[in-house]
Amino acid sequence: MRIYRTVTIALLFFLINHQLRGQSAQLKNVVDNQIRHYCSICINRPGDTARVLIAKQLMEPSWRVNFHNSHVSQAEKDLDAAYDYILQTMEDIDNDTSHPIYAAALFMKSGIQYKKDLLEEALRGYQYLIGHKGLDSILQANSYINIAEIYNRQEKYPLSLQYYDTWERKFGPQVDTFTLKSVYHNKALCFFYLKRFDEAEGYFMRSMRIEERLGDTTGLAISSMDIANLYYEQYMDAKAIPLFEKGLALAKRAGDMEVLRNAYKNMAVVEQNRKRYNEALEYRRQFEMIQDSIWNRDHVWELARQERKLALQKREHTIRVLDWQRNSLLIAVMAILLMACGIWLAYRAQIRSKRIIAKQKEELDILNQTKDRLFSIVAHDLRSPVYRLKANLTRLRKAIWQQELTKAAELAASNEKIAGSTYVMMDNLLHWALSQTGQLYFRPEKLHLRTVINMICHDLIPLANDKQVTIHQVIAEEVTFAADLHSFKIIVRNLMDNAIKYTPAGGDITISACLAEKDECHIQIRDTGVGMDEEALQALFDPERKKIRQDTQGHEGTGLGLWLCKTMTEKNNGRLTVTSEVGKGTTFTICLPVNA
Repeated sequence: MRIYRTVTIALLFFLINHQLRGQSAQLKNVVDNQIRHYCSICINRPGDTARVLIAKQLMEPSWRVNFHNSHVSQAEKDLDAAYDYILQTMEDIDNDTSHPIYAAALFMKSGIQYKKDLLEEALRGYQYLIGHKGLDSILQANSYINIAEIYNRQEKYPLSLQYYDTWERKFGPQVDTFTLKSVYHNKALCFFYLKRFDEAEGYFMRSMRIEERLGDTTGLAISSMDIANLYYEQYMDAKAIPLFEKGLALAKRAGDMEVLRNAYKNMAVVEQNRKRYNEALEYRRQFEMIQDSIWNRDHVWELARQERKLALQKREHTIRVLDWQRNSLLIAVMAILLMACGIWLAYRAQIRSKRIIAKQKEELDILNQTKDRLFSIVAHDLRSPVYRLKANLTRLRKAIWQQELTKAAELAASNEKIAGSTYVMMDNLLHWALSQTGQLYFRPEKLHLRTVINMICHDLIPLANDKQVTIHQVIAEEVTFAADLHSFKIIVRNLMDNAIKYTPAGGDITISACLAEKDECHIQIRDTGVGMDEEALQALFDPERKKIRQDTQGHEGTGLGLWLCKTMTEKNNGRLTVTSEVGKGTTFTICLPVNA
């Protein structure tokens, strides 16, 4: 008989291990509901409560999606996927213990480790959680239970009972009766392993009474068989066998295939020990039929799970392909844009280079023209007066030698005029060259017109008196204007000098001014000289045309002074105009701004 008892005890261990897992499973719905309170997706998107989501399709932080996917995968018994998702969740929050999701995530991680038989890792997680302040009472209570179950599986029964007692002391009064009866049942199993059969029987009975109140047929079937095993271990067959039979009857009513399978196996062993082989064979046949059904069911579930997993992988692959296509398109568009920008920049650089080259060419042309004109003036306009001055000096020396003092005085006066006009030409030439090379600087300021004109006329009146030309000023006291003083004096001095040259003896030169519209000051220099025809007027400011003119004394002018006057007037933000009539005189008008 003893050998059969050994077989029965072996069966008992199987049933107890199954029971440990079974009682944990009975707490699963309570825990799952609590976990969903931490899942914002389950709260805000009820339609997605039971399906795995793809983070890239949602406007949600990745840790929320991974947390949701973890508990959904766990519910679908895909522990590998659930474990991957919860590890990713904790990585997303950088394992920050202060993060609001950390405690729930660690609880799920420890639970998956427990189911994957990583008991030490699960134990460390649960032991951390029972001291964590951020964990709610339901998950904390379940952590105590799970620690007790781990110690039970490790055959550390005193430690297991210690955690069950702590749980019962801290949470027992306020927990639901369903959880309480499961803890009573598991404590009974611990006492059974410790051979403390009376205490085990007491807790089994307390569990059964709660199951009767709840109408828990499945729980009653399991408890009946476990108590039967308790009696059977003590060779109390008269009490054990009726409970095995009762457990079978309750299992049939409950419809739980796994419990029914174990009930048939128990009866097969019992009948075999009683040497009722036909009954034992029938129970064994029923056991194998249910075993096959469970195997088929589990494989169907596994196949369905694999199909769901494959569909999810296919979806993720499709999304990755679409992402790759989108990214490739974006890269291509960016490459095209960069290429277009490069071409545009190269085109702009080329246009800018052409503009710079054109500008440099224009400046070079102007410099060449300036050089040519300078050489022309030096070669012709300066050469003639210098040659006349040399000839006069020769005649002067001869007249002095011959004591012809009157002739010597006339030659000296002529030389003085030649030197004066040459000096003016040289001064104009210098300023003109500076203006053409950008080295002449202008600093406009507010000027009093009458004062400036008096300064200029002070040097020119003796020259006009020698030629018997009268200078008149018709300028109001309040007239002011804005210009660079030095350049303005050069402009007026040149125009006045020309007026004196081209006005015969007895003629008049009038300087007048008025304030015009647009805040301009118009300064007129009008003479009663020889005047100019239309052709001379057209050529007056054209640098390409020769403007050799003779004054009243037969001296030739180059027009350089007038060109300098025009350039300097424009540099002072003004303009120079001229009107003339042959035999009646010429009028130059300088238009300058009133304000600087």
